[in-house]
Amino acid sequence: MHALLAIITSFVMTGCASGYKEFYTPSSGATPEEISANRASTPPATPLVERSAFGDADQIVDRYAKRGYVIIGESHFNSGERVSEEDALEQGKAVGADLVLVYLPKYTGSITSSMPITTPSTSTSFTSGSANAYGPGGPVTAYGNATTTTYGSTTTYVPITVNRSDYGAIYFVKGRFRLGVFVRNLNDLEKQLLQTNQGVVVRTIVDDSPAYKADVLVGDMLVAIDGEKVSNEEGFTKMIAARRGQAVRLALIRNGTPLLKTVDLAPEKRIP
Repeated sequence: MHALLAIITSFVMTGCASGYKEFYTPSSGATPEEISANRASTPPATPLVERSAFGDADQIVDRYAKRGYVIIGESHFNSGERVSEEDALEQGKAVGADLVLVYLPKYTGSITSSMPITTPSTSTSFTSGSANAYGPGGPVTAYGNATTTTYGSTTTYVPITVNRSDYGAIYFVKGRFRLGVFVRNLNDLEKQLLQTNQGVVVRTIVDDSPAYKADVLVGDMLVAIDGEKVSNEEGFTKMIAARRGQAVRLALIRNGTPLLKTVDLAPEKRIP
């Protein structure tokens, strides 16, 4: 019985390659060259590890963006096996992360099935007999015994229950910023309010960045830079990149009021 339990345990605990590695997806544009060019410092020997429950991914990323961290990739998978947090840390090292946010496992259900366990079996039978013979000297009785051993196998179906959970991690690097804002495109209501399809909305401000010090606020609608209209998120990124090291005039709308902010951009090649 103990041997049978050991076999079952080995089946349940047998793992495969790290899910954090197998299901890793790099962020758009997060090539090793871009990561190296825009990170604040060289990657650490061991990334910082923080933990969080699963939640709204955009809100989680924005929370770290405020601290100056930029997402470079993420891992998401579901497993019925034991998953070690160390696997996420190792993947973080492999991609050069400064910080790894590990999601707390989220139970998603159980699956019960039967596992066939085949073990060898033997059976032994004993037979005995006698025989009588008649000859010139009279009757003779002979006695004999025989042993027969049969080899086979026995299959037992053992019910097992596997508990499955969602696992995940987000990988960040500490960025260097020219302006220090993360933006998004206008939604339909904002386009109607501005009476234009062009512009972006400030989603997050990086602490202590040029935008932070110039009092640019979350929710501000950026409509122009140095008098040139901002078309969308991609256009905004290109415009800031082309003006690195310059003082720029940001035209924005805050609660319906037009404002003009002058901001000194950082000179190096950095993230907007």
